[in-house]
Amino acid sequence: MKKSKLKIGLVTSFIASMALSACGAKVTKNNDYLVEFTGYGDEKLALSINEIYKEYKESSTGIAKYYDQVMEVLIRHAFAKDKTGSAGLAGIKKNYNQILNEAKDSVKSSKKTASENASTNGTDYATEWKSILSEKGVKDEEELLQYFIYQLEKEEIEDWYYDKHEDQLRKEYIGVNASGAKVESKVRSRLPYHVRHILIKVEDGGNDYTRGTISADQAKLLSETVELLADGVMSFGEVAKKKSEDSSNSSYGDVGIMSNAISGGKLGMVNEFQLGIYAYDAIKKNSGKSTASVVNEGLGLNGAAVKGANETVKSYFTSRGIVEIPYTVFKELGEVADLESNYSTGLQVEDGKAALYPRNLLWNRYLNNHSIFVITNGKREANADITGTSRDTYDVTTPTGGYVDSETINVKGKSVTVDYSTLKGFASGVTGFSGKVLCASEYKAGEETAVADKDKVIIGVRSEFGIHLMIVEKSAYEYDKTKPSLEEYYTTAKPGDSDYPGYPDEEYRTYVNFITSVKNSDYATRADTVRNAIKSFDSTYEYRLYEELKTGDGINQNDPAVAELFSSIDNYISVQRNKNNDEQDEGMEKVWQTYVELLETQDFYRNPANENKNDRILPEGCKIAFNADSDLVLTDEQKAQYEEGGRCYVK
Repeated sequence: MKKSKLKIGLVTSFIASMALSACGAKVTKNNDYLVEFTGYGDEKLALSINEIYKEYKESSTGIAKYYDQVMEVLIRHAFAKDKTGSAGLAGIKKNYNQILNEAKDSVKSSKKTASENASTNGTDYATEWKSILSEKGVKDEEELLQYFIYQLEKEEIEDWYYDKHEDQLRKEYIGVNASGAKVESKVRSRLPYHVRHILIKVEDGGNDYTRGTISADQAKLLSETVELLADGVMSFGEVAKKKSEDSSNSSYGDVGIMSNAISGGKLGMVNEFQLGIYAYDAIKKNSGKSTASVVNEGLGLNGAAVKGANETVKSYFTSRGIVEIPYTVFKELGEVADLESNYSTGLQVEDGKAALYPRNLLWNRYLNNHSIFVITNGKREANADITGTSRDTYDVTTPTGGYVDSETINVKGKSVTVDYSTLKGFASGVTGFSGKVLCASEYKAGEETAVADKDKVIIGVRSEFGIHLMIVEKSAYEYDKTKPSLEEYYTTAKPGDSDYPGYPDEEYRTYVNFITSVKNSDYATRADTVRNAIKSFDSTYEYRLYEELKTGDGINQNDPAVAELFSSIDNYISVQRNKNNDEQDEGMEKVWQTYVELLETQDFYRNPANENKNDRILPEGCKIAFNADSDLVLTDEQKAQYEEGGRCYVK
């Protein structure tokens, strides 16, 4: 064992109980204060035990350092060398000799790197070699070899532990069993979601809640995308591959496994995206599901919606409702996307008046809104008369005009009819909605074209990046679904394996085979994604190794000094886990509050009773000045609405 790694020291009896078998060392206790042993390379090492132990045993910093040293001894002990070089644990895939050879290769590679760096940088080999040693925290080649040995041993132990406990780790990762009960764990579960999306980017970042602007190309792309989804001829994945403006388009919109993990105070996805999905699920899929409290708690839905307010996140969003945007909005958006100048009235569009472009009037009223929305066959309220009553904000509940089978709208002076009976992407009977809702279309057995799946509602939301159109492939609320269950969905087996869910008669659709491939390597890659997600969900995963290894053969836990050290480390680990759990819970509460505060700020500016007149949402009727009908002539009263004080005036 290298001196630098043991500079803090270990309690004498613990070193003796281990016999430092990992190091092949002989331990000698000279007195109550000193222990001497022979480490790697026959180096003589001496440690002053009592003084160091007294200084560190009661401080968290000290115990953390003890833990590091004890952990290394435990791992090296697990790889104790016998005559054949075998590892000391059943199931370990590599023995010590294999690891030693790999470590030697790594040392050779480091030497080669030092030589190459010297040539590239115009320096000498000794300087570059010293730099590499310093980077690894070692002082010579022998210590570098031991560094690589330990890293490889640690990786092997981590994999060994995972293989031994995979089923239990998966249960803890998911966090809820088939009855809705909490899976017992010392750490917070991740309540995984499998999500796909289509991203249509926009120019402005979403801070202007009433006068945002988008380009003609962005308006066309958004319209074209929704029209393709509404037609239902292409699957959601095909539309994502064709239209989405982020890297997920290469995988048909698949963004992977989304978890509730908080890192750096943030979720893995932007708040509107991730929390929008959680809120939609809680309001719609979870309505009346009394056993879902574990999921609600883990997703932060039981926390306070606004700091100090006596209202939960779930009740806040339930009361708020889901915005329903009529499909005709998207249809018209594409038709008027490039309409930027007046054709007949003689009105001049000046600098700063892009907010009056028809596309931006539609954008600000319906889509420049960070609330959760769905797209329905709702009838749009007539709003063409700019001299009479006209809404100044968009109602987030059921469309006031109800739902229609078809609707004719006036676009650039022409009538455009939308017939919902021909739009296969809309589904009836969607939980929580009276009308038809735009859903993801997928190919199903026996069907030649894609078919709308009413269980996969397309959830929309506006974030700083643009408009996200999202679907949930597997929700944490589906814990009671039997085929496949959550545990089966997040299998690490591959199609064709004997342990693959549903094998051999009915292999289930899981995360692994979600994207069909003819290459087994693709399935292996997705299986590794699941494995890594399960393995890494516990940031204190290494503590699990410690707890397993400390009960191994040759460790005298009855020795009072060893028991005291282990007890101190156990308490330290418990504190760290509790701290991490508290940070996770507080982090979820904070991101929800941040999202709610955004919505409340947005509502303030969009509410005509509170906003500054120059910041209000402009009536849709202001589009009339851009009408392409050459026979249209505005009255003096209508023209006056574009002057200061008028309903269409933009300062």
